Amino acid sequence: MEIRDDYKFLRIEDAFKALHLHINLIGVVVELGFLTGSDFSCTLKIVDPWHSGSGLTVKFIARTSQALPRVESIGDIISLSRVKIVLVNRKITALCNETSSSFAVFSGKHGEDFTPYQSSPKFQMREQDKNFLTNLREWMITYSFEDGSCCFTSLKDVKEGEYSNLSSMIVHISKDEKDRWYIFVWDGTEMPPCNIMVKSERLPLCVEPAILPLHVLRKFPTFGSVLRILVDKVSEKKALHSLQPGQQVKFLNLFFQVYMGLWNATFSPSTKLQYTMSTEIEAFRPQRMCGEKFSLRWNHIARCVSPSHSGITGVAHEDAPFVTLMDILTYHSVTAKFRCVVRFIQVYPQDVRKFRDSNGKFRLLAILEDATARICVSLYADEGEKFFGCHQTDEEAMFQKLNRLLGGDEMDPMLPRNPPWVQCCLFSFYRNKKDQWGSRRFRIFDTWINAS
Repeated sequence: MEIRDDYKFLRIEDAFKALHLHINLIGVVVELGFLTGSDFSCTLKIVDPWHSGSGLTVKFIARTSQALPRVESIGDIISLSRVKIVLVNRKITALCNETSSSFAVFSGKHGEDFTPYQSSPKFQMREQDKNFLTNLREWMITYSFEDGSCCFTSLKDVKEGEYSNLSSMIVHISKDEKDRWYIFVWDGTEMPPCNIMVKSERLPLCVEPAILPLHVLRKFPTFGSVLRILVDKVSEKKALHSLQPGQQVKFLNLFFQVYMGLWNATFSPSTKLQYTMSTEIEAFRPQRMCGEKFSLRWNHIARCVSPSHSGITGVAHEDAPFVTLMDILTYHSVTAKFRCVVRFIQVYPQDVRKFRDSNGKFRLLAILEDATARICVSLYADEGEKFFGCHQTDEEAMFQKLNRLLGGDEMDPMLPRNPPWVQCCLFSFYRNKKDQWGSRRFRIFDTWINAS
């Protein structure tokens, strides 16, 4: 590809040699920082066909946040006029000041028109700019961005209290009633199970305040963990316009943490979004089913890989295929039977002496989890008796079995527990015929705790 050099744009490789000079640049945005609310500034990184490194950092300073560039997508093109090459933290940086510089942002997609979707008041479009836009868009089709300074961690390898870079697909974006935003991301791997602290209050089923509607959950992959990234600060929220479900995005410097046994991540002051090349996007397309086959008797999808479990529990349907909890939540029929491998992370009531109601019937609620979701299930009447296999007066035997199930010898609130993986049969039912999906519930059946 040939790009003429008879215009005023400077190549990025030459910009590194132009310290203290005012120059014009045009390049592809490959990394996007977030707005700094205190001084109305933001940074991004650009590349062009002649620069093989990690790109040139551009810092924008303005009097209001509205005057800063709003890049809609990593891979878009930005034209810069009269930016000054300076040193910021000993790094060559192009400084775009609202008072003396101008910019325009264009779509990076091949075949788009030449009208910027955002430009500063001083920017002037020239006929020659169209040639540069066309050539950059063509170059982007085969471009591969490589920043050797960044290594990426899979969700299966994240650690609590650490910063990591993550390459993942955006599954969903939403906000709650308190205007806190959540970015749901997935990379096809399973996050490490967390230790559980004994709590008197009920553990939440998800990071967000309420479980997402069914029509949204049905767009989620049914295997692998979906991480919630919490976006709370105003400056961070302004970057959300560049993110869309289905995008493959690289996050730099996310902070990973655990709350109530649930993983989440937050932005740090140094978090950035980085360009993902088209071949990586193609490799990350979610596959909702793996070697699927249909079972008429059990009404669900069989997985090609059976998860391992501890053997603490037994079930009466060993021939039934395993499914994930997300399979169960998003299944197309209200009523069905399932077999899964889960962890029992909490039961209610927590006192075995209160497992029966005033009529002597067994009643228990449990929160189950796997890598894909948490759900609340019930254990009722004869199925509860079968599950524990103890005489109702043998509270000590029931207490010991419950502790095995919950992953601890004693229910000490000061000691974290690591519940074992166990197999379990569930069926779904409804409580209100006029609102079947709204009253859908889950119950354990044909499952028992084996003798130790």
